[in-house]
Amino acid sequence: MKKLKFILPVMAFVFAIAVSFASAKFVETTDIVGEFIQKPGLCEPVTAGCSGDGPTCTIPGQIVYRISNETLTMCSDPLGHTPLP
Repeated sequence: MKKLKFILPVMAFVFAIAVSFASAKFVETTDIVGEFIQKPGLCEPVTAGCSGDGPTCTIPGQIVYRISNETLTMCSDPLGHTPLP
């Protein structure tokens, strides 16, 4: 009985730690995709239909970019646009 009183709390503690690691979500921050235009201090998401190939993709007077950091403050990778045939 003495062993049981010691083993049960230890097992519960080990189980709680294992479950906390098993339920943690790991997010890859470098996979932010989409189209953005540069605004002062941030990248604003837009829908422009850029493919990434061809001449630089623009929407009324602004270049469309990919995001280049996970804080959405720097757009420095211009997207291209392939014209339809």
